[in-house]
Amino acid sequence: MTTKEKIMVCVYYGPHGERLIRRGVELAARLNCPLHVLSVIPVSMEELSQKQEAYLNLWRIRCAESGALFFVEHASSRPAVAVIAEIARKRQITGIIVGQSAQSRWQELIRGSFTNELLRRVGKIDLHIVAVQRMDNDLEETHERGIHVTVRRAGAEYELSHSLPDNGTVAMGIFFKNLNTEFDSGLLKLKNGDGFAYFKIRKGVVADAAFPPFLEKSKKK
Repeated sequence: MTTKEKIMVCVYYGPHGERLIRRGVELAARLNCPLHVLSVIPVSMEELSQKQEAYLNLWRIRCAESGALFFVEHASSRPAVAVIAEIARKRQITGIIVGQSAQSRWQELIRGSFTNELLRRVGKIDLHIVAVQRMDNDLEETHERGIHVTVRRAGAEYELSHSLPDNGTVAMGIFFKNLNTEFDSGLLKLKNGDGFAYFKIRKGVVADAAFPPFLEKSKKK
């Protein structure tokens, strides 16, 4: 029997959307209630970049897999916090999940606090804040910002793909491209139990002898 609770996860362009959706799925399962996932975009759908579209499509897949309702709202000239509060009231949401990265006191004074403003606008709706950590400091110094990729088997090799997961996908992770190369060379970050594993990528191919054993071990879990 479902409760009167309704959870809404707010996701925005970036690699942390999946984590927030998973948190929403877990909370909705505990409460036995519906889950809504909202992405507020600053531009129209036609103006989205290829990467932004890829994130939206990936989130749609994750929501379809978990039974969540995914929808996109164009902010137009409105601040995202106002859109979130408005949608929450219209859909009678009782709990909102948002991600928040570390913010310095100076940044908060200049820009204001997103969560404080959201709390002010949503009133009695519960607000669940998930800490979003920055990428590893070492990677930030030597690699571009991570992007979601899939890995496919190609003969004896494993190749990176920037397309959405399908039946040919053997792994999904985050790829950090080296700053000093034009090729898809860098590091692949994959979930490994409660932590992560990193594998070398050279010209779009997994060039790490530890990857096949890791893949086999993952299949047995």
